[in-house]
Amino acid sequence: MVIMEERKKEYTILLLGETGVGKSTWINGIRNYVEYKTFQEAVLGGAKVLIPSSFTHTSRAGVDTKVRLGEQDVNEREETGKSATKSPRTYVLEHEDFIINLIDTPGIRDTEHGDAINMEAIMSHLSGFKEIHAICILLRPDESRLATRFTYCIKKLLHTFNRDAVQNLKFCFTKTRESNYGPGQTISSLRVLLKELKIDLLETENSFERNTFYFDNEAFRFLVLKNNGIEVTKWEEKSFGHSWDQSVEESFRLFREMMKLKGHSTERTISLNRARNVVVKLSKPLANIIDQCSKTIDQLVSDKEFFLVSRYPQGNKEEERSAKILAVRKKTIEQPRTVCTHKDCLTIRTNQKGENKFFYDQVCCEPCYLNKIGLSPETTNDLRLRFCWSMYTLKGGNCSKCTHSYKDHMHITYEYEHVLSTFNYKFENLPELLNELQHEREYIIMAISTFANFLENNSILPYKDSFLEHVTFLIRDAELKGEESLGEKERLQELKREYEKKRDEIEKAFANTENAESSPHTAGVTAKNVLETEAKLYELKHYGEFIKSFMGDKKQSSEEPTHNRFSAVILRFAARLRFLI
Repeated sequence: MVIMEERKKEYTILLLGETGVGKSTWINGIRNYVEYKTFQEAVLGGAKVLIPSSFTHTSRAGVDTKVRLGEQDVNEREETGKSATKSPRTYVLEHEDFIINLIDTPGIRDTEHGDAINMEAIMSHLSGFKEIHAICILLRPDESRLATRFTYCIKKLLHTFNRDAVQNLKFCFTKTRESNYGPGQTISSLRVLLKELKIDLLETENSFERNTFYFDNEAFRFLVLKNNGIEVTKWEEKSFGHSWDQSVEESFRLFREMMKLKGHSTERTISLNRARNVVVKLSKPLANIIDQCSKTIDQLVSDKEFFLVSRYPQGNKEEERSAKILAVRKKTIEQPRTVCTHKDCLTIRTNQKGENKFFYDQVCCEPCYLNKIGLSPETTNDLRLRFCWSMYTLKGGNCSKCTHSYKDHMHITYEYEHVLSTFNYKFENLPELLNELQHEREYIIMAISTFANFLENNSILPYKDSFLEHVTFLIRDAELKGEESLGEKERLQELKREYEKKRDEIEKAFANTENAESSPHTAGVTAKNVLETEAKLYELKHYGEFIKSFMGDKKQSSEEPTHNRFSAVILRFAARLRFLI
């Protein structure tokens, strides 16, 4: 008779943090805290590693020794300034009472792949898990002020998750021996930032204790030294023992707090990021496409009136006319660049049609790779622009090339190419054509309003309406061009009014319906609504292909989540068989 072993409860922890904060070392530390019950037992048993570990030890005599433990892994690197972890990976720990899945991730501000690519990889990896029980943001205890780098890292991490994930956020401080196993100066900066973002996680003594944890993994490094035959003094060993006790206590306190929480549905966060990707890529192109569609409608209406007055009385309804559909297409530039949009740096030139056009001739940085940290093209007034080399060297974030603020600059990876799609139609079909174009214009406005509603109701951080911001930017440009662009300015102002009205209508329409997902935070448009709306955009008869061109060719494979889920199951099964620990 076969007796089936009772299935242990599984918990999943996602680790996030800046490059160099110590995520991989923290995982190795946790591996040993779960394996050994006492520090002395760990000294006798030796260090266990899930991730290869190497560092330089300097003796009291000033002798440097390179120590290493574990076989070299292609997923880990040792280059300074680059994330030690190249791609997300799950490590499985089996305790006598439970199983922990630890997801290691590339660091924020990775100089090789960039945050945007790394976040896509993380979301893909998360699709292999139904729930995340704790999202641990690892921090150093020595961030004494609200620096741009610190603010960027925290906001980037919080930006990733659905609002429901707030209850699962935990702040884990590494290297805390120097801060007497406390949060150090970082906690003041963190509190200010969370208060600014209206995230109530550290306001009371109880919430503070539930959501902050303090680790020091020097004890693990001591075990690695022992494995390499390097001796330390009795006093140092005693200090490492105290570090071990503190980290073990904090690790299991984290586990206990995590087990009290309802797991965060990864589907919510994955859907949020898919929707945000659509909004980021389409907001600005759609503003331009809507304007071109409006111009096309105006031209056809004028054509209709002209035909009725001058030709139709003597002409024939069957006579064919040539229609020109105005649109824009994505044109990739050779090198990404950052340009200045300040009025003093703009150049206005008149094209062959007598239209005034803006040219951003003041190139302040080329090539510029801010897109690697997730900065969207054609974005102004974005804090991440301060990381541009031309803005990084001067105080206050002013440009070293043109002296204007980073807020006036814009990152460009592509340009708009104006195109004409010409086809013939019969005069009697003109009303139908006008209706089609008007319908597509209205649908595009409705679509972008739907996207904005979803992000506003599901994001942890306040939603920045990039479409509305871009339309406002285009209105400013039209005003600077002068009286010749009065028609363009009026069209854009009308678009702004329509968009704001449509957003209000959608908010009210969804507020009290059963169509919203079962969460107090997500009353409104759902992820399903967003994806369905996106798909219909690409099917529009006249503008669908133009819109689709801005999304690029890269599509997430429908088989990818299934593949990742299968891989995660195999990994956990292997751990149960003791292949991984």
